[in-house]
Amino acid sequence: MIYWNETKDRIDCNFCKTPRYKQFKGESSSSMETSKIPAKVFRYFSLIPRFQRLFMSSKTSTQMRWHAEGCTRDGVMRHPADSIAWNFFDELHPSFSQDPRNVIFGLASDGFNPFKSMSISHSTWPVVLVPYNLPPWLCMKQPYMILSIIIDGPRAPGNDIDVYLRPLIDELKELWVGVDTYDVSNNHMFQMRASLLWTISDFPTLDNLSGYGVKTRYPCPCCLTKTKFLRLRNGRKYGFMSHRRWLPNGHKFRKDKVTFNGFKELEVASKRLSGIEVLEQLKDINNKFGKGPSTKSNKRKWNDFDHVDDAVLQNLWKKKSIFFELDYWKDNMIRHNLDTMHIEKNVFDNIFWTLLNIDGKGKDNLNSRLDLQEMGIRKALHPKKRANGKYYLPPACFTLSNAQKEMLLQVLRDVNVPDGYASNISHCVNIKQRTMHGLKSHNCHILMQQLLPFAL
Repeated sequence: MIYWNETKDRIDCNFCKTPRYKQFKGESSSSMETSKIPAKVFRYFSLIPRFQRLFMSSKTSTQMRWHAEGCTRDGVMRHPADSIAWNFFDELHPSFSQDPRNVIFGLASDGFNPFKSMSISHSTWPVVLVPYNLPPWLCMKQPYMILSIIIDGPRAPGNDIDVYLRPLIDELKELWVGVDTYDVSNNHMFQMRASLLWTISDFPTLDNLSGYGVKTRYPCPCCLTKTKFLRLRNGRKYGFMSHRRWLPNGHKFRKDKVTFNGFKELEVASKRLSGIEVLEQLKDINNKFGKGPSTKSNKRKWNDFDHVDDAVLQNLWKKKSIFFELDYWKDNMIRHNLDTMHIEKNVFDNIFWTLLNIDGKGKDNLNSRLDLQEMGIRKALHPKKRANGKYYLPPACFTLSNAQKEMLLQVLRDVNVPDGYASNISHCVNIKQRTMHGLKSHNCHILMQQLLPFAL
């Protein structure tokens, strides 16, 4: 819990009775109460005055109407205002959309280690808000990004992030009704309203924000129990093979058995749940935050999900997200977005380390070859056991010799790009060790989309 509103004067937790303030060794409970050193702190920056401040400048107050007055409606996606989700929201809430000064914004959050050392046990989670009223060349710039919450500590907030979002949700409820705001461009007061359009996160954070457990063998919030999974016994992972369901009927990939998992794909794509359908699934869920006393090891065994009854299958949600307290949240067409740059970096890393055959990073190894053999596909890649008991892995079509790896890295080291287009990729290349290091998400984007095909 947080000490907020009606609980601001409590000196211990309402659930586990943990003291609010630190108690040092040798101190009594009375001295602990007067020390006023909190056991944990998170920082919240009020949202309403910062939205109001955008209308106190003659420049930004005019720009806050750009999505309605300056956006070109020609069917091209240049701004969130061009999206179907935005237009769907406007149709459902005409009283909100009739005033272009009402603020529509997105919420983004992720964790990082501020000390640049993964060995240090510390995690910082900022929650950033982006007002979409502004034109695209301003809304994603740093001066207009609103830092709302900073959560720091030895561990990530995880499922308990709803506890920290409580002050923000309370202000969003107030903003949905409206607050008096002065508009300097029109020189009068008006009722400013604001609504949250969606969240943006990577896939693990989607688990925390939406409340759906993505770390099971049913990780897809769209497919739910219809997720097609395969247990890879050698790689000790779950594989998800039926992505071709989302291709149009009659697409040539649907009938391609050799390139994929050895089967034709005849099923149709799963229907995405609406907010009302999600609420129906969440009606019997009671939120419980906090770790609580541990009775046994939380380490999951690999056969934990081998015997799952129907009751567990229907209870894949870990909590009812705090965002559903907003009156309009259930009506939003898209409530949670995945950050493409995170996903693209992971895809690039897997491809590039596999090409360079880096031990421990590449995906082409003995276990993956044994899984192919067990699945009965791509027989040319099946490992061959020698007389001494060791395995020989036949080269694949993407296998590069040492000379080819050096040639690939030489091209990437010598490439020149315009100023501001990407960082200096040559600094990341190490030809002697035949590897790369220090690649950022934007570098991976440039390499994946444009440079890697030319280098290959």
